[in-house]
Amino acid sequence: MEPGAVSFLIVCPLVFLASFVDAIAGGGGLISLPAYLLAGVPIHNAIATNKLSSASGTVISTARYCKNGYADIPAALLGSFMGANLALTASDRVLKLMLIVVLPVVAFYVLKNKSMEPKQKRQLAKGQKYAIVITASLVIGTYDGFYGPGTGTF
Repeated sequence: MEPGAVSFLIVCPLVFLASFVDAIAGGGGLISLPAYLLAGVPIHNAIATNKLSSASGTVISTARYCKNGYADIPAALLGSFMGANLALTASDRVLKLMLIVVLPVVAFYVLKNKSMEPKQKRQLAKGQKYAIVITASLVIGTYDGFYGPGTGTF
């Protein structure tokens, strides 16, 4: 069997599983990114391929969050642009270390109880809400542009 065929046999079932998991609960990138690396795809290419496959879900969820006032498009785009530029300048070694450190942390967060409803709802001033939305959009956009897996859950 050719090396390319082996890679294909590794990636296809795992990416299918990642898509299935992503559609149900989110966090499919936690499966697909290591699958690409296991198949021998260079880290920068693996992150880019993973990002391409998750882009449609990101667009749909961003539209939903914007409709409900929970996202700020300019801040998210700025963060995503900054994160992507950081990823391009980062060495393979740094990105692989990120994989070892960040992937288990994000996986734990994605798998733990997602009920984040506060016991008591606190009313915030409009300016406070907007500041939180801008900050969260910028931080999550930066993470998504730089690395990506688990972004939908955040």
